[in-house]
Amino acid sequence: MKQTERKENVLYSSGEVQEMFGITRKTLFYYDKRGLLKPTARKGSQEHKLYSAEDLYRLRRILHYKEAGLHIAEICLLLDEPSFPESEILRKALKRIIEEKNQKEHQILLLKNMIHNL
Repeated sequence: MKQTERKENVLYSSGEVQEMFGITRKTLFYYDKRGLLKPTARKGSQEHKLYSAEDLYRLRRILHYKEAGLHIAEICLLLDEPSFPESEILRKALKRIIEEKNQKEHQILLLKNMIHNL
């Protein structure tokens, strides 16, 4: 694994980060574009993105929240707006996901009835 050292910090290339977390280049680009995960440094004429251990910790949190079903805007609030109570954001996300689940269950019942009536 190729790592670039900068002072005492180890920096990881976007390829290394993609491999470690099982994500795509497009995902990293999207998170950067949205301001959710900015690289610590850029190197070379192509300005290759480099990520610190702190960035990797933030990415772990992003992916954890994403896996739990939170939207990017909600994740941004959780990570970047300490004035927003985390519990409130999580409760709203839970309520939204339960409503989506209920809607899907209703759709499943409708489809089953349609199939049954064929």
